[in-house]
Amino acid sequence: MKRRLCVLLLTGVLALGTAGISHADYMIGSQGPEVRNLQKRLNVYGFKVKADGNFNVATCNAVKKFQRRKHLSADGIVGPVTYKALMGKTMYKAKADKPSGRGNASIPYVGIDDSRVEWHKAGPVSDTVRAITDEAQKYVGVPYQFGGTTPRGFDCSGFIQYVFNRKGIILPRGADEQYLSGRKISVNALEPGDLVFFNTYEEGVSHSGLYLGDGYFISATSSRGVAVATMKNGYWHDRYVGANRVL
Repeated sequence: MKRRLCVLLLTGVLALGTAGISHADYMIGSQGPEVRNLQKRLNVYGFKVKADGNFNVATCNAVKKFQRRKHLSADGIVGPVTYKALMGKTMYKAKADKPSGRGNASIPYVGIDDSRVEWHKAGPVSDTVRAITDEAQKYVGVPYQFGGTTPRGFDCSGFIQYVFNRKGIILPRGADEQYLSGRKISVNALEPGDLVFFNTYEEGVSHSGLYLGDGYFISATSSRGVAVATMKNGYWHDRYVGANRVL
């Protein structure tokens, strides 16, 4: 019966279009890295589903079970309310609702302009900054774990939150929420201890790290676990969004 309801839902959506449903919602037929993240999160909550990036009938049923547990409308669709409850962060609006290109409100510019950036080695830092950067580097090699917030396994924002919390500084849980903390600084003003943010798999900010100096930062990555990487070129250079100073 549940399978039939989900199939009927898909048929209705295809027949009627997405009336009443934002283009950013996830439902049967949705695919991609963010669907995989949703599936991984469902598994964390105990709803076993294959994390293959395909929003199928099994995923629909798992979402409905999660929604019932959270006393939400059990429609099997991951909209803003379900997304917030499941992922612990705000769902970004559909691309169609935003200005296109690099002028969008969430990300004014993605990537680093090499003609304007001036990297510089780290100078003297405060005891607090030194304590935080040293603490972060203790965990190099700790594996990545989706939703992880301990040295058994971290995700990016869980790692940042944990390191700062160890030194008595409380930060929000999600990367997008961390992006709203502190004050914005330019790439040329970066100093050790600043937070750096990137756009990886979804609209807006989806990855956070701790700046170490001279174009290097440390973060928990899905491919290498906690590791030091460069922003001077390559993957992170092209996906840089901005930086905040919270110290």
